[in-house]
Amino acid sequence: MKNKTYLLSLYTLLFVCCHYVGQAQDLDIEKEDYKIEITIKGIEDSVAYLGYYRGDKRYVLDTTSIRPNGYMIFENKKLVKTGVYFLYTGSYTMDFLIDRSLEFRLETSRENTFPDLTIENCEDNEQFKAFQLVMIDHQQKMKELTSSLDSTSTMSDTVRVREKMTQLNERNTFRRDSLLSAFGDTYMSQILIMMAKSPELELDSESLTLEQKKTQYNYYKEHFFDGIDFSSEGLIRAPNFYGKVKEYIDRVTFQNPDSIIASIDYILTKCESNPELFRFWMGTFFQEYQNPKIMGMDKVFVHLSDNYYLNGKIDWADSTLLAELEKEMKFQRENQIGLKAPQIYLVDTLDNRRNLYDIQSDYLVLYFYDPDCGHCKKKTPVLYDLYKKMDGAFDVAAVTVGTDIQKWKDFINKFELDGWINLGDPHYKSNFRVQYNVRSTPQVYIVDKDKMIIAKKLDVEQIEGFINDRKKMDKLSQ
Repeated sequence: MKNKTYLLSLYTLLFVCCHYVGQAQDLDIEKEDYKIEITIKGIEDSVAYLGYYRGDKRYVLDTTSIRPNGYMIFENKKLVKTGVYFLYTGSYTMDFLIDRSLEFRLETSRENTFPDLTIENCEDNEQFKAFQLVMIDHQQKMKELTSSLDSTSTMSDTVRVREKMTQLNERNTFRRDSLLSAFGDTYMSQILIMMAKSPELELDSESLTLEQKKTQYNYYKEHFFDGIDFSSEGLIRAPNFYGKVKEYIDRVTFQNPDSIIASIDYILTKCESNPELFRFWMGTFFQEYQNPKIMGMDKVFVHLSDNYYLNGKIDWADSTLLAELEKEMKFQRENQIGLKAPQIYLVDTLDNRRNLYDIQSDYLVLYFYDPDCGHCKKKTPVLYDLYKKMDGAFDVAAVTVGTDIQKWKDFINKFELDGWINLGDPHYKSNFRVQYNVRSTPQVYIVDKDKMIIAKKLDVEQIEGFINDRKKMDKLSQ
C-alpha cells in the first residue's frame, strides 16, 4: 500500500491542546491550603497517593509517606476542585469526596472501609458514606439471591427468586431516592441523579404504533440529562458522568453521522457555562472522530473542525494548529458520504478528455490506484473478478494517481482491465487527489446514479455486500 505520512504534527498538537496529560495538570496551582488526614488501620504500604478522577482516567495530585498505624497527611497549597478523589497505597484504594471542606479527617480499617469509617469535619463524606452503605447492603443481598438462583431446581423457585431480585432493585432505588431528598443541593446529590434510572423505553413492543415509538424515544432522549447541572465544576471529576455522556452518544443516539453531530452539539452547548467541561468533551470528541473505524463518521470530525476550531470557538487553539487543520479540511470537506461527488476532469488512454458526471451508471465504483503500489497490484485483480462476477451490477472508473503514461498503460494491459473506464491525470491538471483525499492507495468510493457519494474507503472485498444491500434498500424505498 502506498501511504503518505501526514498530519502527525497536527494530531500531536491537537492531543496536547485538547487533553491534559500528566499529574494534576487540570488543577491550577494557586495559594490555597488543603489538609486531609487519613488513617487506615492494617495498612503495610509505605507510600500513599492522593488522586482524582477526570473523565474515564485517574490522575495523581499529591503523595506522602505512611506513618505508623496507617496514618497519612496530605497538605499543600493547590487549588483543589470539587470531585471524586481517591487514596491509593499500592495494595489499597478508597474513594471519597472533596467539595465544601478542604480540611477533614477520615479513619477506617483496611478490611471494612465504609462500615468502619469515621469522619471529622466533612458533611460531604458523611453523605458519601451513607450512599456507599446502601450500595454495599444491596450488593450483598443481590449476591445471596444470585447464589440461590444457581441452586434452584424448579421453575417456580426461579420465578420466586427473580421476583425477590426485582423487589430488591426497587427497594434500592427507593433508598437512593430517599438519600437524594435528604442531601439537598449538594455534589453528592449530583452523583445520585446521574445514577437514577432513565425513563423506560419499549420500542420493541408490538402494541405501540410507529408514531408512539418515535414519541417515546424523543421523550427519552430529551429527558436523559434531567436534573444534571452542567455548570457544576465537579461534574468532570464524577466518573459516572463520563459513562452517562458516552451512553447518550453511543447508545441513545442513532449511529449515523448527522445524528451524532446533533447530539455532540447538544452536549457541547450544555457545557458552554463550564469551560473545563467544554474543553474536555471538545477534545474527547475530536480525538475519537478524527480517525473513526465506522465508514462516514469522519463527517463528525469535519463538523467539529469547521464549526468549532475554524470558527473561532476554541480559544486554546493557536495559529499553527488552525493553519494545519485548515489544510486538512481541504482534503476532507468535499468527499463526505451524502454529498455530491466532486466533478473531476481526466483523460483516457487515448488522451481524450472525460469527466465524472458524463459517466452514466446506477452504481459507479471510483477506484483510485497507483501502478507502483504493491497493494494495488493485489487488489485490482480481486476487484476485476468481482466486477465480472456481478455482471453489470456496477461500473468501475479506475483512476491512476501516477503521471507515467507508459506505466499506466502497462498496468491496464497486465491485468486486462477490459470493460472498465480507465482514466488518469498524467498532465496534473486535475485536483482529484485533494478532492477525494487520495493520499494512500488503493482508495474506493461508490457513487449512485445522481453522483451522490454513498460509500467511501471500502476494502475491495466489502463492495459486493455493500452493493447488494444498497440495491435492497433502493427497492424498498421505491
